Amino acid sequence: MKKLFAIYLLAVACTVTASAQFPQMRTVEERTQQKGEDVRRVEDEKRRLEGEPKVTQPVIKPSVMNVDVQLVLTKLEYKDFATAKPFNVTRIADGDPLWLYFKFNGKLGDWVYTMRNSDGTERYLLFAEYGPQGDVTAKSHQIIEFRKDELKITELKMSLAPGKAGNNNALEIFIKNISAARPGLWSNELRISRNAGFPRAANDYLAKIGFACDFSKGISKYPAMLPGYHSMILRDSLDERILPIQGKLDDSLARASFATKLAEAGIVPSRIYFAADNWLEYSDQSISVRQYRKVTGVFLFQREGTCFYGTADIVQPFDAMNNSFTDATVSLGKPILTTCQ
Repeated sequence: MKKLFAIYLLAVACTVTASAQFPQMRTVEERTQQKGEDVRRVEDEKRRLEGEPKVTQPVIKPSVMNVDVQLVLTKLEYKDFATAKPFNVTRIADGDPLWLYFKFNGKLGDWVYTMRNSDGTERYLLFAEYGPQGDVTAKSHQIIEFRKDELKITELKMSLAPGKAGNNNALEIFIKNISAARPGLWSNELRISRNAGFPRAANDYLAKIGFACDFSKGISKYPAMLPGYHSMILRDSLDERILPIQGKLDDSLARASFATKLAEAGIVPSRIYFAADNWLEYSDQSISVRQYRKVTGVFLFQREGTCFYGTADIVQPFDAMNNSFTDATVSLGKPILTTCQ
């Protein structure tokens, strides 16, 4: 797993939306400086990998972009890719609900990046990017991780806005970026790759889908949608009285950091869990080389005979020097009344 993080760190040097539509902007000087840093990091990574035990990686099946993997973007939810395809949109307005459909030539397992760790475990990944059309140096990144039993699927449907609970039922990279856009007319795209290395060539993508963002009258609805999006992916509802759905993730180090933070706040939980199956791994820094992973923790407790629950944002930054994610930062949310269990 550490090997993937180090390889993927190379990708972060080219991160996050940097056209005028976003607050972050890259100058020519910054791009030139970043190019030099890219070369240095590639050389450092090569030296590091040469010193690690060799792990056999699977042979990558050749692909044709937008043929072996196809994408469709719609404003309404449809049953499947075929039903959605006639309603593909190429222009969106502020606040439009959006769904992204994937169609695989064969099975998903034919097109994922399979990372074999030295301990014998495997991870099955795709890499999502968001950025201005044609600007390969300015983008944000997110890892999409699949379970082994999901590799047999032939289609995938993800909510971009307003969000949906469940493993890989939503793709956060869209709302994170679009909510930071500025008024204007912008041409953006979503890209899907299985290539963990960087920089990526034009043919390193499985699929791309472009769309114009018409925010000529301003943008306010997408930024206002962020709290609702987070509620939807946690519980499939805007009603925060509903407990977040428990996921399959259980990280002992994150759990320890979580418990320590609760103890510091004087909270003795009767139960804690994580509301996700996997960490959300992402980078959204346009210039600095930073990668993070995050998950939402949930805690239940009683106070003077009254039952409460709360959520916590648990974030771990990647430490390139130690080739690992570091101690988590835990931010506790405000407790909410709930029924005693």
